[in-house]
Amino acid sequence: MQRERERERERSFARREDEIKLLQYVFGYAEVALSEIAEYASERIDSSFVSVENYVSVENLLQNKQGKTNASSIPENTALIQYKSNDILIGNIRPYLKKIWQADTNGGTNGDVLTVRIKMDSPIAVIPRFLYHILASDEFFNYDNGHSKGAKMPRGDKDAVMRFQLNIPTKDVQERIVSILDRFDILCNDITEGLPAEIEARQKQYEYYRDRLLSFKER
Repeated sequence: MQRERERERERSFARREDEIKLLQYVFGYAEVALSEIAEYASERIDSSFVSVENYVSVENLLQNKQGKTNASSIPENTALIQYKSNDILIGNIRPYLKKIWQADTNGGTNGDVLTVRIKMDSPIAVIPRFLYHILASDEFFNYDNGHSKGAKMPRGDKDAVMRFQLNIPTKDVQERIVSILDRFDILCNDITEGLPAEIEARQKQYEYYRDRLLSFKER
């Protein structure tokens, strides 16, 4: 019985893979729910194994998609959620603050931060950086904020986040999009001096191209 269920699951997975490839071939992308390609990290790590450099909470995630800074303190004798390099960490308190960071190391975080990890058995190839750009979009944060609960300290709905719909093109197209958006991202974030109007113009240009590159239906 168990073996038959596993075979059926494998057949279902193969059918979904074929369906996605067909959609990408015909339309250029496949629309999937986030839960189909990613999951929340669940592994635990003791707080004694992290430092101020790799502990992440909503306090040291920066607003408006600016990444993170070092933590001011670390909780003691606490089991933290372990994140790994390329995981995407999203502040789940007051989603309108748009706190998000793609991990470039391993570390620990708490339950106020969503740790999104691409599934090993995803039926569609997804580049972590491409997924980051989608989840860093205003479209996602507007969706997340719209499903948040609470008045003073609204909290994002973890189940609703996993229902978020995204368009996934083929891997080579993902790579081209990531290359373009990363160049804009570097250009915007490397401007430390200059006229405020110039900085604002660069940021708007980046947001315009990001939205256009990720909105396949409008093409």
